[in-house]
Amino acid sequence: MMKPTLVVLMTLLAQQFSPLCLAQDESKETKKPDAEQLRELLFDLSDIRFKELSDDDGNIRFLLDVKQLTDHDNEDVGSFYQRVYLHHRGFDKPVLINTNGYNLSQGKHELVDLLDANYISVEHRYFGPSTPKPREWKYLTIQQAAGDYHNIRKVLGRIYKGKWVSTGISKGGETCTYYRHFYPDDVVATVPYVAPFPNGFKDQRFYKFLDTAGSQECRDRIHQFQLSVLKHKDELVPRMKYYLKGRGASVDLIGGPEAALELFVMEFPFAFWQGGKKWEDVPDSEASVDDLIDYFIANRELWYILDKSTKNLAAHYYQHATQLGYYAYRAEKFGDLIEKWDGEPSACLFREDEELTFDPATIGKMAEWLKTDAEDIVFLYGGLDTWTVAQARLGTNKKVSKYVFDGKHHGNARLSDVDEKLRKEILKKLKAMMNNP
Repeated sequence: MMKPTLVVLMTLLAQQFSPLCLAQDESKETKKPDAEQLRELLFDLSDIRFKELSDDDGNIRFLLDVKQLTDHDNEDVGSFYQRVYLHHRGFDKPVLINTNGYNLSQGKHELVDLLDANYISVEHRYFGPSTPKPREWKYLTIQQAAGDYHNIRKVLGRIYKGKWVSTGISKGGETCTYYRHFYPDDVVATVPYVAPFPNGFKDQRFYKFLDTAGSQECRDRIHQFQLSVLKHKDELVPRMKYYLKGRGASVDLIGGPEAALELFVMEFPFAFWQGGKKWEDVPDSEASVDDLIDYFIANRELWYILDKSTKNLAAHYYQHATQLGYYAYRAEKFGDLIEKWDGEPSACLFREDEELTFDPATIGKMAEWLKTDAEDIVFLYGGLDTWTVAQARLGTNKKVSKYVFDGKHHGNARLSDVDEKLRKEILKKLKAMMNNP
């Protein structure tokens, strides 16, 4: 075997310590893991507080507090910190921003995997700790909320330079659509799930849906259940009081147990279709009082009328009562069986000491925009969902798409729950938007 000559050894030694090799070795040594690099980049951002979340799976996740102006048009009003969840996948990957309509959700959105994207989930202003102090309701508008998302886009856009996509579910779907309306250049695509756009404070279109949805047998069962509950109020109200006492709960904000029971009756058909319930499970005309109360307690039918929920959802009710529109009930449909509610009571249970006036201007502008200038939006709805009555109306606008999934309701109108062919079609359309220059 031949030994290398002195010249060869010197050459190899020179190559090993050449500037090029030194640069390569230095590059390897100084390349930092994403978590460390992201931590340093977040430190460099002003008006952000953050903490890293532990994860056994090796995911890089942070909980952020982003400083927001209470009034984006007047910094003198003050500021607050808004909670943001960040799940990092890569600096070169796209970003999915979820504009929650309520409290912060840290659950992984289905589009995160489908798009292989970083994930940013934002708590809506006036929910949880993302609430200005003092809490002045006049700054809870859809315009101010859109300003929050725009600021987050601007701040975190210094870290993530790729394409951004916005999404949201239910009220979050409304929110991401309005965000796109006010800041059309912030994202390249928007995917609202089950997003309703009522046409007024008491959208009358819901009545027709509730009168015609499903089979006659199904509608008869629902109506019979409502009548049975009302006819047995004298027996049900005392039991309801015991139930509330056992839970340490109350329904005083909406008028007490009898008013709450009547409200439950009026809400039931709306919630039935929204939640995709089975009519065969609804107690029939032969059901006992025990069967009636067991049904709505076992199915958590009363959660939304408890005082705790009424307080937690105050911001939701305020927005719908002032800008976004909502629905109402037909108390007269039950004659004198309804005693605590008159005429056509609103489903908005805002119980704060505040005068509310509905302004139709915002929904009017949105409706016109959807039919004309809106683009690169994919709306997803469930065919059985009550809220689909108020689906986005696109007119002749071909720059926006809408899919209504047969047999799906508010909780499962998702890409993961539709057939593969349709899912691929929607994803292809979405990725084409993301690939546009």
